[in-house]
Amino acid sequence: MSCFLFTALLIASAQMQTPSAIPTKPPAPAMKAAAGQATAKEQGPAVKNAKPAAMAPSDAVITIHGVCPDGHAGQSAELCTTVVTRKQFDALMNALGALGPPLLPAQRRGVAEAYATTLRNYEAAKKAGVDKDPRYPEVIRIALMRAMGDMYNALVQTKAKEVSSQEIQDYYNANLPKFEELTMRRVTLPRYNTANLKDEEFAAKARKLAGDMHDRAAKGDDLDTIQKEAFSALGIKDPPSTHMAVVRRGIYAPDQEKQIFDLKPGEVTGIFEQPSAFIVFKLEGRETPSLEKSKDEIVRILQQQHIEKQEQARDKSVQIDYNEQYLGPQQTSAWMPPGQSNAATGHNQPANNPNLSTKPAPQR
Repeated sequence: MSCFLFTALLIASAQMQTPSAIPTKPPAPAMKAAAGQATAKEQGPAVKNAKPAAMAPSDAVITIHGVCPDGHAGQSAELCTTVVTRKQFDALMNALGALGPPLLPAQRRGVAEAYATTLRNYEAAKKAGVDKDPRYPEVIRIALMRAMGDMYNALVQTKAKEVSSQEIQDYYNANLPKFEELTMRRVTLPRYNTANLKDEEFAAKARKLAGDMHDRAAKGDDLDTIQKEAFSALGIKDPPSTHMAVVRRGIYAPDQEKQIFDLKPGEVTGIFEQPSAFIVFKLEGRETPSLEKSKDEIVRILQQQHIEKQEQARDKSVQIDYNEQYLGPQQTSAWMPPGQSNAATGHNQPANNPNLSTKPAPQR
């Protein structure tokens, strides 16, 4: 989880620091052990398998010793304890849920560790007077903008997931051909000798064998046998499998796709001449999956369409102009001359600052 994100959250959640009384000296290890033994003896074997008691909202989830909470800055650090209760920690987890999918219980530990580290650094920064830095207000303004932008992106994602049954049905009916799946096999043969691309004898022999492969496939000969014998004739070992994954529209060039989808079961295409191979396809069967089988795929498509529609609506009335005289021309590459890099100049370049990235924050 980015430090920038936690910085933005701290702006709104600094009050989560709850001052505790001066810590009570913990019991000596021997006393704790004795108390534990006595409790176990009194309660019997049931204690061993007892489930942990449910935590109350006021119970501590994070306890940071040596960090003074707000309003206790004058105290000695050794006497300070900052406590984050379950109620406060759950509020933090809920806030992070506004930036993406709800966090899972397994992620609590990571959030707690990141928050404790951020809180410790936050207190140290206050002591060091970082908030007096003249750049501080602008940093906070950017942090708030980024946090709101991340929340907006999460909101867009949430709204995009709202796909109705009618939308799914309408998309399926309107795009039925897209879901048609062909079960196919193919025979393939190299066009050129990879060890010597100028081997004209090999190329001529391969072309003749491709024609023979096509004719035999059209007659119904076994494709594995056809391909194995053709490879052997060219002196090549280990021919590839003739079996293929299901074929759907949009995979091949339009002219090839038309040939493939016009086939009837048992028919073969002409010879497709690829840059490095001859290929002949044979149709074994075709099927259009039901709406129920296609539902998950349609939902993903519609969700992406929803996102694009919302982004277009957002950007419709926005136009951005940049002063190239001051900013320089648009960069077409991430490469920067050594003399202009951070290492050479000793300055931070905004364009390389991840906190100023215009890309949406990654979703968890």
